[in-house]
Amino acid sequence: MNKILSQALKKAVSEYSPNVNEVTKDKRPDLFSLNNETELFQNDKGIIIKIDRSRDANLTDFGKATLKDRYLGHNESYQDLFARVASSYADDNLHAQRIYNYISKLWFMPATPVLSNGGTKRGLPISCFLNEATDSLGGILDLWSENVWLAAKGGGIGSYWGNLRSIGEKIGKVGKTSGIIPFIKVMDSLTMAISQGSLRRGSAACYLPVDHPEIEEFIEMRRPTGGDPNRKALNLHHGVLLSDAFMRAVENDEQWGLKSPADGTVQQTISARNLWIRLLTARIETGEPYIIYIDTVNRLIPQHHKLANLTVKTSNLCSEITLPTGIDKDGRDRTAVCCLSSLNLEKYDEWKDDPDMIKDVMRFLDNVLSDFIDKAPDQFKDAKYSAERERSVGLGVMGFHSFLQKNRIPLESVMAKSWNKKIFKQIDKEVNQASKDLAEERGACPDAAEYGYQERFSNKTAIAPTASISIICGGASPGVEPIAANSYTHKTLSGSFNVRNRYLEEILEGHGKNDDETWSTITTNQGSVSHLDFLTDLEKDVFKTAFELNQQWIIELSGDRTPFISQAQSVNLFL
Repeated sequence: MNKILSQALKKAVSEYSPNVNEVTKDKRPDLFSLNNETELFQNDKGIIIKIDRSRDANLTDFGKATLKDRYLGHNESYQDLFARVASSYADDNLHAQRIYNYISKLWFMPATPVLSNGGTKRGLPISCFLNEATDSLGGILDLWSENVWLAAKGGGIGSYWGNLRSIGEKIGKVGKTSGIIPFIKVMDSLTMAISQGSLRRGSAACYLPVDHPEIEEFIEMRRPTGGDPNRKALNLHHGVLLSDAFMRAVENDEQWGLKSPADGTVQQTISARNLWIRLLTARIETGEPYIIYIDTVNRLIPQHHKLANLTVKTSNLCSEITLPTGIDKDGRDRTAVCCLSSLNLEKYDEWKDDPDMIKDVMRFLDNVLSDFIDKAPDQFKDAKYSAERERSVGLGVMGFHSFLQKNRIPLESVMAKSWNKKIFKQIDKEVNQASKDLAEERGACPDAAEYGYQERFSNKTAIAPTASISIICGGASPGVEPIAANSYTHKTLSGSFNVRNRYLEEILEGHGKNDDETWSTITTNQGSVSHLDFLTDLEKDVFKTAFELNQQWIIELSGDRTPFISQAQSVNLFL
């Protein structure tokens, strides 16, 4: 149980050096310099942090409500929560203090499972798990069982179903398969039945390659109307894995063979272009399936994974995690594991020159992984094995569009492209160095070490949607997505909140128009400012909503940052 300072004070004080951080110009915390806003926090491991209650002011009412309803423990304050998480995954007092500072200043925010479960006995701190079903009843039952445990402990799951034979294929001498859809339907029901504490219900996604014989029904399985309701999975998310060969067939308007996963024989031939149109139509009407360009993913996996003949077959709940699953060269089954956290680009100008921050955060994530490996129950044996072998993490971002608006830069501009490359190039450079430094200090992960690579992490970055933690970070724009509207009502598990773009408020204040009447017209116009004649063309461009943007810019920005991201990005288009 966390508590305020004990006898460990004198030892802790002796560990703090008087060095000055060259970015913040702050001395290492003086534990004796307390005031009405500061006090000392100590966890069960004896880690001590000087917390600052005045930093509650960094949080919005919406952010506070989100923390209160979904994250805070009994009698826990906002700053206690941040200190709990920082102290749980810190090396020592100094590291804990820096991590606390990054979180409480909203420079960085751990993912929901870390915030909720870090330093507690409830759940595990891992966001994402990836696994695959094998083509046997036992393999399917094993997948269901594992997914129940994963969902119950707070994880989002991505399962690959492409190994299973399609409906009507032979089993033994006289039997025939029922196909994948009935088994996915059961997974849908199981997932809904599992509650993850007070945070959210169990969540999962399933993925299928575009050449599977049941791909057409799979594409439509979340559509609420049409077809057999007993063959729908309305609560699962789903994604299609697109190959280069399929996209060439679409381009050339060729026929496309749907092949048995068992022996590769063509079961049916259809028009590639018609299948592509069907896929796009479902995406426009329902928002899914996700699409993953799986050959591109496998061309870009770490070299040591290529040498080990590991491949990526699936992704996660939000399609940003791309890690290998299935049986490896040692005959062990891998359930991929990734722990996530995100840097807040809205605050980039405040932290970009801090020499410690990204190194500290990567060390923090390494400790999260170790905590999972140490504490996960036996039902997680395949996940523990995978985590220990590859030690992949997913440091992401939020607030990219907020950063642009803060600096009055239109997203549809060369300047936005320039900042996009600059920021992600810097992050990539620093996480790569952190991985090498930690490998030198703690040892390379086994997957890398076997082939002579000095890497603590097989993968370091992934861009998650950050739906909840961006709210905690003052309403920063989620992930790398553009802001959907400048004024809207946000409905979440924590309730409904009226949200106004604070940078637009500054502009309206300058024009003498920051009043309810103006905001009412913005809300009426779906959050757009295009009708406000007193705004300049630049101001209108800066505050274009996601639906007003030329979507090609979103695609180009995603492509420009791709070389600097080791996994993938969760990217939406707004049509």
